[in-house]
Amino acid sequence: MITRRTIGLCCVLAAAITICTAHAQEPPRIRVITYNVQFLPGIAASSNERPEPEYRATRIAEECSGYDIVALQETFELRHRAAIKDAVKAAWGGALNFIESPDEKGRVTNGGCLLMTRMPIVAQDAIVYKNFSSPKDFGFRADGFAAKGAIWARIARSMEVKDDYVDVFVTHLEARADELRPLQYAELAAFIQAKADPKKPVLILGDLNTAGMAAERAKQDSQYSVMMKAFGDARGDSGMADVWVSLMGDALGGTTDQESTEIGKRIDYILLGNSKDGAAQLVPRSIEVKTYQDPKVVALSDHNAVVAEFTWPSKP
Repeated sequence: MITRRTIGLCCVLAAAITICTAHAQEPPRIRVITYNVQFLPGIAASSNERPEPEYRATRIAEECSGYDIVALQETFELRHRAAIKDAVKAAWGGALNFIESPDEKGRVTNGGCLLMTRMPIVAQDAIVYKNFSSPKDFGFRADGFAAKGAIWARIARSMEVKDDYVDVFVTHLEARADELRPLQYAELAAFIQAKADPKKPVLILGDLNTAGMAAERAKQDSQYSVMMKAFGDARGDSGMADVWVSLMGDALGGTTDQESTEIGKRIDYILLGNSKDGAAQLVPRSIEVKTYQDPKVVALSDHNAVVAEFTWPSKP
């Protein structure tokens, strides 16, 4: 005999099965962070806005270890860069894969970019920009002291699924000579076009030193518009999207002031390019600016981090 109690239990069981099935079918998610951490090299370290570099390196590694893809800029100081890598590796149980900016003869330091992931890197490369501000024109603040450029890593879902991957580019663009920045857009766009698979997702992460507030986005001749066109053209018909704008619209999302994300400028980015045919997609689910304030050092850096979460469906 079927009772109301029996029917009720069946309904509850059916609902539970539906929820479990939905969770089982949900695509895997990946978490991404980009962060200019300001570890200037040698005697220039006295110009770091935040003190206690050893402490900052430890705390930054703690925060970054919660992400799957970590893009850092201004890891110029070798000692602190190594400390961050070691701490993240320990937090990930030894599963650290990384690529960092190369050195170049005649430069004081490398380009300062560091990409870390717990997933396999199946291909990698790097460039040093040919256009940069010179010490002759800008003194000790010139970008030309560092071999700034871009690094690229092809990150696979797993060693068992090496042909399912995302191409990740990390860069830190010109900070001093505004007129040189568009030349670097073109250099990076050429690098993207040469390395990225047009049928796979692309992420561009970094401090792009390009104002991305609503007023700048509205101008066709702004550096933001020039930058997005250059990177979009590098992807052909697929184009490139600014994830912050896609999810947050006109919210400021400032990254240059640690008191609040509602002041300062937005110059740190997570950009996404998906394949036009939709065969492989990263789907942005959330994006946030984190100030990483800290009572001991005010904040962990003079920039804020940008973090995002994506679903990464398995390829068909």
